[in-house]
Amino acid sequence: MRLILSAFAALFLLIGCQQEVDHEYNEVSIKDEESNVLVTSADFEKASIQEDSDRLRVKVDFKDSKLPEEMTEQYLNEQVYIYLGDKEIASPIIRKVTNNDSIQIIGDYTKEEAEQFVSVINQ
Repeated sequence: MRLILSAFAALFLLIGCQQEVDHEYNEVSIKDEESNVLVTSADFEKASIQEDSDRLRVKVDFKDSKLPEEMTEQYLNEQVYIYLGDKEIASPIIRKVTNNDSIQIIGDYTKEEAEQFVSVINQ
């Protein structure tokens, strides 16, 4: 009986771990320090990953070309928080005001997180 219970416990543990690994995200957002949402997936047109020799960048194009300028101007030299679902994946500081319809996010995210971020936007 103990063996059966142990087997079921192990199975439930493995199923729980597998669900965490396979979790698919359907929303990305950028928030300020007070967790106010600045932009969401709905604000983005498309995204791509750009790899340099020493870092990973995500380039996002906005549907409204005024939005990136307004956001970067308002939060210049401040930290913003990049979320994949409810998981914070990066916390870059806005270093310059952009006057076009895209921004580049250089953050402390993994390649897998960057790929998921881009996938959600491009779906």
